[in-house]
Amino acid sequence: MDNLIQILLTLLLGYVLWVIVTTLWRYNTLCRTVKDFAQLAPAHWFWGHMKLGYMSDMRLLFDLPREEAYRINHNKKWSIFWMSFIPMIQATHPDSAKAVLKLSDPKPTGRGQVYNVLIDFIGDGLVTSNGKKWERNRKLLTPAFHFDVLRPYVRIYNEAADIVLDKFATMMKESPKSIDITDVLNLATLDVILRCALSYEGNIQRQEKHPYAMAVQRIGSLIMSRMTYPWQFLSWTLYMMSADGQEYKRHLDYVHGFADDLIAKRKKALTEDSSLLEGKHRLDFLDILMTAKDESGVGLTDQEIRDEVDTFLFAGHDTTFTALRWALYNFGKYPDEQDKVYREVCDVMGDQKYTEWEDLGKLQKLTMFMKESMRLYPPVTSSTRLLKQPLELDGVSLPAGTSVTVAMIGVHYHPDVYPDFNVFRPERFLPENSEDRDPYAFIPFSAGLRNCIGQNFSMNEQKVMLSRILKRFKVVLDEDHEVIPIPELTLRPKTGIKIRFEERDNNQNNIRGEIEKE
Repeated sequence: MDNLIQILLTLLLGYVLWVIVTTLWRYNTLCRTVKDFAQLAPAHWFWGHMKLGYMSDMRLLFDLPREEAYRINHNKKWSIFWMSFIPMIQATHPDSAKAVLKLSDPKPTGRGQVYNVLIDFIGDGLVTSNGKKWERNRKLLTPAFHFDVLRPYVRIYNEAADIVLDKFATMMKESPKSIDITDVLNLATLDVILRCALSYEGNIQRQEKHPYAMAVQRIGSLIMSRMTYPWQFLSWTLYMMSADGQEYKRHLDYVHGFADDLIAKRKKALTEDSSLLEGKHRLDFLDILMTAKDESGVGLTDQEIRDEVDTFLFAGHDTTFTALRWALYNFGKYPDEQDKVYREVCDVMGDQKYTEWEDLGKLQKLTMFMKESMRLYPPVTSSTRLLKQPLELDGVSLPAGTSVTVAMIGVHYHPDVYPDFNVFRPERFLPENSEDRDPYAFIPFSAGLRNCIGQNFSMNEQKVMLSRILKRFKVVLDEDHEVIPIPELTLRPKTGIKIRFEERDNNQNNIRGEIEKE
């Protein structure tokens, strides 16, 4: 018996030593692989880059010597971000981004990785799931974003815009200098996704604030804060022992409960009246979730439905809300560009009050402006992936199982792709200027097979909201208010964005005359 115990202990010790040696060997190999990757700033010996300024103030990205960072390093298609001793590989070029997005899944294994943190929030839905599950669910949910389904949503966008315009006008009377646009746009985009996707009529925009919108903002802040402490980031248990962890759990419970309540009410309605769907003019996203079945006749489980609702409530409102804020900021910052878009809006819309479906494709200058705004301020700045296969690119060899971040903001700011990356130029998205550009050079909605399923929904909502705002108001930036971009779940202005809205004289004869002169 003693001999058997000794043998088992010896085997156990050997296994532990083998794990330690192989882990250190892999770590050493990875460190040697990334030693020539670009770094935007020197790493601290312990914290790495986690305590550097651009973790909380991304204005520094405009000022850092990016050309120098790429010039002095051998490989220009990757960069490295050190989370303490953990090297986070970043694809920062269209070639490396394309390679990663084609050979990866979005969910690294092991508790504490970036996407597992996100799974706690939005579940295992389209953003975070992979493999056969993702393929099946993507196919089931694609009909929810068909051309004919999106068309009627324009009415809801316009109704939400009506309230936004009235709020801005009222707020400017109370505070003529400038107003923070955060709460108004946040509630508007939440109202839109709830009405379009879930047929929820809760007068969201008539509230001063909404607990769901507030919870989402705090969750993003808490996740970013957690990522600056390696022991909390790598251990759910240690994080839950902290005050931040307890607050995070409270907000998670609320947003999950909010989704559960919406689903339960729809289930009850369908149970009480099985013919309810037959009388509907259109099926909303939740209807499709509950009724969709694959080739085998199998539908989504209750947990899968909840995960997708959580995913779309967050992704469908927060990213659009973020894009709208930065677009208005850029309208104020670049008044000449604003004027060009305003004239186009007046030319397309004429005397009509609402932006119609047929107008959306005609607003070319607005579309270019939106794209340039999202290039400089992508709503989501990065996306972490797990390589399913080994990746070989320009002398770089990354084994399967490596966690890599596709840095949207890195690609959009790469000096070899956009030599004047810090210059705001919407005309770079003219057909003649972009036809030869790699499709992976502009990825605010990701790219490839796993691109954002709701990107047309978001773009249409932004076009309606921005065209309606611009037709009524001139957007003037409050120059005394400092705008600090910070990376959380989305790219947020740390202290909000303050705008002064000036009522326009929309005399169409005068406007058309000025357009004809040009």
